[in-house]
Amino acid sequence: MDKKELVAALRNLNLPLDQFIVVGGGVLTVHGIRETEDIDIVVTPDLFTILRQSWTLKTRPNGKPGLHKGCVEAYLDVNCETFEKTTEWLLFHSDIVEGIHFIDLKTLAGFKAGYGREKDISDLKLIVQYIGNLNIGF
Repeated sequence: MDKKELVAALRNLNLPLDQFIVVGGGVLTVHGIRETEDIDIVVTPDLFTILRQSWTLKTRPNGKPGLHKGCVEAYLDVNCETFEKTTEWLLFHSDIVEGIHFIDLKTLAGFKAGYGREKDISDLKLIVQYIGNLNIGF
């Protein structure tokens, strides 16, 4: 999906805009770096509890709970052992595009470097190419 489709899909969820932030490929899409097939969001604990009533529970590879509805996956965090941020921190430091919170590219690069999966390294290269050399130690 492209930026227009991404924003429309997020708006169609009718979630409180101050209780979730887009992470992962959707951030790259909103910046025109690459399109995405799914949308990953981090939500506040209160919103997670509400969504749990109607979204499908999905255990993440790290054993933490996640929720799934259509092409959207919701998490309480995207932390890895080497890079951790609270949801509140992510929201406070976010980029806001069309009223929707998106994790900033430098923070996303930190998470991608921490995960180190092949797809994350590929995205990391795209981020660096887009904004220049980041000091994230890779």
